[in-house]
Amino acid sequence: MVSSQSYAIKGIPVAEGSIIPARREVDEWFHDPEAEIQVSLFVEALTRFQKIDYKDKLSYFRVAGIHSAPNVTWDEQEDPKPNPGGYCVHNDITFPTWHRPYMLLYEQRIYELMLEVIKEKVPTEHKKEWSDAASQWRLPHWDFAKGVKTGNEWKLGLPAICSSEPISIKDPMNPKSTKTVPNPAYKFVAPMKMGQLDAPFTIHEEPIDDKNTKFFPWNGCKATTKYGLKESSGNTDDAGQDIDKSNSALNEHHWYRDNWGTGHPSLQSLRYEVHRLFCTEFQSWGAFASTKYWNKDNPRDKDGKPINSSEVGDILSLEFLHNNNWIGGTDYLCKGDEKFWGAGHMSSIKVSAFDPIFWFYHCNVDRLTAIWQVLNSDKWFQEDDPLRTSPLKPFHQDTNFKYFTSEDVKKWRQWGYDYDIVKKPGTNEDRQVVYVREIINDLYGEPASQLFGEQYKHDYVVNVIYDRYALDGIPYTIVFYLNVGDKNAMPVGGVYNFSTKLHKGQEDGEDQSCSNCLKQEREGILSAAQIALTYTFALKPEISISPGIFRDWMKGGLSWKVIGLDTTVYYDSTTDKDKDSRWKSLKVIPAYGEIAYPEGRKWGLIPDKFPVYHEYEPIDLDVGSA
Repeated sequence: MVSSQSYAIKGIPVAEGSIIPARREVDEWFHDPEAEIQVSLFVEALTRFQKIDYKDKLSYFRVAGIHSAPNVTWDEQEDPKPNPGGYCVHNDITFPTWHRPYMLLYEQRIYELMLEVIKEKVPTEHKKEWSDAASQWRLPHWDFAKGVKTGNEWKLGLPAICSSEPISIKDPMNPKSTKTVPNPAYKFVAPMKMGQLDAPFTIHEEPIDDKNTKFFPWNGCKATTKYGLKESSGNTDDAGQDIDKSNSALNEHHWYRDNWGTGHPSLQSLRYEVHRLFCTEFQSWGAFASTKYWNKDNPRDKDGKPINSSEVGDILSLEFLHNNNWIGGTDYLCKGDEKFWGAGHMSSIKVSAFDPIFWFYHCNVDRLTAIWQVLNSDKWFQEDDPLRTSPLKPFHQDTNFKYFTSEDVKKWRQWGYDYDIVKKPGTNEDRQVVYVREIINDLYGEPASQLFGEQYKHDYVVNVIYDRYALDGIPYTIVFYLNVGDKNAMPVGGVYNFSTKLHKGQEDGEDQSCSNCLKQEREGILSAAQIALTYTFALKPEISISPGIFRDWMKGGLSWKVIGLDTTVYYDSTTDKDKDSRWKSLKVIPAYGEIAYPEGRKWGLIPDKFPVYHEYEPIDLDVGSA
């Protein structure tokens, strides 16, 4: 049946002349007594959302399915049908802008269902109070790098609303009382195993090795899970939420586990990396936005010299932070550290959006984008870049099938939401940059503040250029090790390619591959990531580091392995040089530079100024291709 109208994504209405409400940090919002009505409405609305028939385009299942599986068209004029290309935009500069209308869609659907709850359940004498609360609600963001300080340590953790069930809320039908209900933010439960849903909405298993012998059993899941899927248990229907493992992964990152003794603080890598992201002077919007490597054909210049030092800063990106594989779990085969056994939906592009935490998580990605935009108001898509006005499918901004473009979502306030960190209090205008910097330093600056006591220190990084499709898209991690003296090789960082298998053949008669990914594979598009080692070294009081020592260590002690989700070692730099053509594009380029702190800095950060990471000197490992 042909549809005559598209679903118009407009955002939550804001009365003319009113202050645009902000998307609050999820834990602050959840624990705020003044937000009790909003929390209750959110729980009621999300519960309704998840119970809508999975075939309905405005159901939770269909909206989540836009991200990838089941790879079905959404809000098009024709009936839903297999969409082999999908809507994937990872490893591209529209990564942040595509997710902006996606979050807006989710926010709008929750608001619409809040209004239904108010209309159907709330007594007349309470309707205005509840309607006012709904109109001020915006989708909360999960600031995954903020953490909570306990003693001398910062601990990161999942949002409270996602960490337990059942949940106690105000009863809409009797607002002076509370009731206990299942928590829809804890997990999503489909009406049956997702592999049993009618075509074309069936969710299939996902290959995790290059021989198609091992699979994530998403098809056997009725409910989303974190670290719950294990090959040995066979329990897939509702494998549970291992919140402790998710929290441990946030704080520890398994490749950072201590091999050099004990007694030092755990690595606060997320806080440090977010701070670095805002302190880095990217040359362009694209460099900030995506892991896509723009110098794919020239990692060395025409004279064969290593990449120019000006390119080193552009290796870090928002998408690289997003790709860190923290809270879902990937060790389905239970071959690694027992502490991190288990797999879950948030670790897979295909199914991550089904986990309710996905929306809080990606709302924060949009917040980080907005912060960077305020700090870098002169950087955006190039005027002649066709991607600036290319459609962000499948999102429509009216009922006439007009797609959003990146230019349409550049200014987020016109879509009815804001973030406190970037808005001048009491206005709908940008906060001054100096005050934004001050808040960023307060939220994320302590690691840098604690570690450096002089105006200038050196920064140490490892830049990685890699092919995320080297194993036909199969997920893998490049793990880096450093061997110094008689110490055991210490894992010092890792890069997860955050991909899914491309050429799957025919599933139910349709190729399920991502067209954007296939296009990038054909064109030889590479990806880039940066591992910051300065913080790692600083937490080891027994280490004395200088540019000369770092150069010697990189040349004599740095090694890396490409490790699959099934723990297969696909490449080992110490033994496999030039043996496997799949890794010929893998480049590892360490570099050291200066951290220039603001004038007059003695200890700690100057509240409204950032350090500057610059003047990098690449180190030629004389390795060339992997």
